[in-house]
Amino acid sequence: ALRVAQGVFGALLQPATLGMLRAAYPPDRLAVPLALRTSAIGLAVAAGPLVGGVLVTHLGWRSVFFLNLVPALVMGAVALTVRVPAPRPTGRVRLDLPGACLLAVALGLLVHTLVGAAERGRPAETVPGLLVSAGVTLVFVRRERRTADPLLPPAVLGSAAVGAALGVLVAASAAMLGAMFVSSYVLQDVLGMDPLRTSLTALPGAVAMMLGAPGSAVLLRRRGARATALAGTGVLTLGVLVLSRLGEGASTVALGGGFLLLGAGFGSVMVTATEVVVRHVPAESAGVAGGLQQTALNVGPALGVAVATAVMSLSGGVAPGPALTALACGAALGVVLCVGMPGLGGPRRIGSPSVRDHERRDVREP
Repeated sequence: ALRVAQGVFGALLQPATLGMLRAAYPPDRLAVPLALRTSAIGLAVAAGPLVGGVLVTHLGWRSVFFLNLVPALVMGAVALTVRVPAPRPTGRVRLDLPGACLLAVALGLLVHTLVGAAERGRPAETVPGLLVSAGVTLVFVRRERRTADPLLPPAVLGSAAVGAALGVLVAASAAMLGAMFVSSYVLQDVLGMDPLRTSLTALPGAVAMMLGAPGSAVLLRRRGARATALAGTGVLTLGVLVLSRLGEGASTVALGGGFLLLGAGFGSVMVTATEVVVRHVPAESAGVAGGLQQTALNVGPALGVAVATAVMSLSGGVAPGPALTALACGAALGVVLCVGMPGLGGPRRIGSPSVRDHERRDVREP
């Protein structure tokens, strides 16, 4: 029950941040705020395992559950003090409950099937679950195209750029989290590292993600989403291939370099794909786009862990090479999806005003 509550309220938080940024900034100025958001995630990725490793090593695993209490209270107090413009009156929109149920069933079946495949290590048993999930998804899409108040507006559901960006996010997060899963297993269960040393070994990846996100925003503005996503996907794939040489003889420098490439590539892909998803929808649909982005980042890791576990089970050993090579191939498939993302000189703005637009208009008016 507590995990359900955690999931529900976590799902309310993450998409809301993207909707808030889309409402506050014009589409052509979203790259930098999204890069700062990604840097904050990178900081959390760096600090979480490190602090968690210290707590688990010295105070026990229960201590990590008390870590978020003070920051949560502080952020809640800050949120209550922030003043935002009053929302504009809009027409009454009803929640598409049947559509929401269909989407929940499709996603639940998909994640349950992938997680079950990872636990059992028998890929053949996942086929029926995947087929049923795909069938429910088709029913959901059919309903969304016909209902008066769709859960996913046509501007989101029918956008080729948004679809390509979501696909890239799934492929990248599958490679990233799948590689982290396999690497953590090898570092702790095979090489005998404790949680603290494991987190220190993987730290370059989080630092690269935190520091590289602003650079990705600059590259995004100068080269466009397609080129930036292609570069990020290539770096991510290279990082997974470097980590595929994990083993007794691997040096600390090589391990750190692999994690560094992993974090830098994933951070670049995340900034670019998120910018495409949020920018190419109207402001009133930004929350929906944020929800889809977060869904892609949840489905991808489940898929990556399932693939890695299945490959390790089929290879009949604990060697990480085959599993990480398979994940690298999956990341490389994201290159095909990157081609569907907009290039430099694409549409610069969506005809939906932002808070900044309203502020500038208010200043100009007497």
